[in-house]
Formats: sequence, structure tokens, C-alpha cells
Amino acid sequence: MTTLSEILKKNSPAVVALSGGTDSMTLLAAFVREGLPVSAVTIRSEFTAPEESARAEECARKLGVEWKAIDVLVMSDDRLRFNPPDRCYICKKKILTKMFEEADGRTVCDGTHADDLTEDRPGRKALEEFGVVSPFALAGIGKQEIYALAKELGVPVIPSSSCLATRIPFGEEITEDDLKKIADSESFLRKKGIIGMLRVRLSSGRAVIETEKNEMANAELYTDDLKAFGFSTIAFTEYKTGGENSWNRIQP
Repeated sequence: MTTLSEILKKNSPAVVALSGGTDSMTLLAAFVREGLPVSAVTIRSEFTAPEESARAEECARKLGVEWKAIDVLVMSDDRLRFNPPDRCYICKKKILTKMFEEADGRTVCDGTHADDLTEDRPGRKALEEFGVVSPFALAGIGKQEIYALAKELGVPVIPSSSCLATRIPFGEEITEDDLKKIADSESFLRKKGIIGMLRVRLSSGRAVIETEKNEMANAELYTDDLKAFGFSTIAFTEYKTGGENSWNRIQP
């Protein structure tokens, strides 16, 4: 299999889609280690948590890489506001259109890795249509290998996240108020020391707080504080992959 180094060299100069997560930050650091021409672009939208773009900017600054943030108003598209099952595909197309305009002929790379290829990710179709290159996936590198590489390159290893819209079940209208509640309550719990995987899922005002099993009791200590965010009811459960399918497991 082609090595990561060979793939990076083949696809430079590149623009890395820098989300602020460990995968994309590690990819950017890998380009820098190779001494290859690279820049980074972060998309900011109503679906992204503010701390993610701040982390992306800090990463690019530390690496000495040119960084640009592009604001995309995804909620202006009623198709996204009403949250269809292909929401991720529609959103990715809007974002990638802006990303490729900025790339201006350079290769656009993202942090998709080998383990992602085993999961059902509707947005991957948009990546393929636009010709986004995923070096980790091409090199057969999965999540644990990325974490090891991140530590080697001095990149912070943080729990994987996803866009805020994934916290709301398909078919339920997404509002900016609900997205703010989700972002603010997750940020609150992080500041209170909740570590590992964390999702605040929301449906019709009802919140389900998903944490790792050993963090559930800690999260429950803040039930009264979380009510201040405007949730009608609050329940707690162990985090499992599956996104919106969480609502099939528990109803608060």
C-alpha cells in the first residue's frame, strides 16, 4: 500500500479542510513535517461549535500555516433547515463548493480515515463527487494510528465530534435556538470536567445527554444547571455510535 508520505507528496500543494478535530489537525501537521506547500481552510456555519474553529486557527498558527475561515450560512437553505435524511450530503456540497473556490486548483484534502470507510456516512458521496483526497484512508490509516501520529507530532488528541445538526433527529426542523442550546450545554459540561465522548441530543425540547459510561454519574450532578438551558426534560444514557438512531434507544 502507498505510504502516507508518498500520498501527501503526490497531492501537494494542498488545502486541508481543517475542522479543528484531531484527524484534520494531524493531517495538516503531517504535511508540515514533510515540508510540503499546504494551507488550511475552516468552514464556520450554524452547525459548527465555536471552539472548533478557534482550535483550528490555533493549530494552523502553531504550525506556521496560512489559515482562512469561510462563513457559510447553511440555515438559509430550507432543505437543511427541515433536516432530511440526506442533510449531510446537501450540506457537504454547499461547503465544498466554497472550499474548492478557495483552493483555486490546489488539491483539497480532509481527515477521513480508514475506519470511517466502514461506517454509513452520507456526506462521503459529496466528497467523492468533488474529488476530495483523504490521505489517511488511502494509506489505510485508522483512528488509533492517527492518535499515535498526533502524539508524535504534538497535536492534541480530543474526543471525536460531529456537526451540531447530528444531535437532532431527521425530519425535525433545526432552529438556531436549538443549535445554541446544544453547543452551550456541551461546552458547559466540558468546562465542568466531563471527558471522553459527549453528545447533547435534542428533540422537541427534550434532551438526552450521552456520555461515556464512567462519566454518566458526573454529568447527572449538573441536571439542575442543564435545565437552565431551556430543556423541557433531561435524561442520561451511555454514548454509542449511531447519531440520530439514539432516539430509538431512549425517550426522556
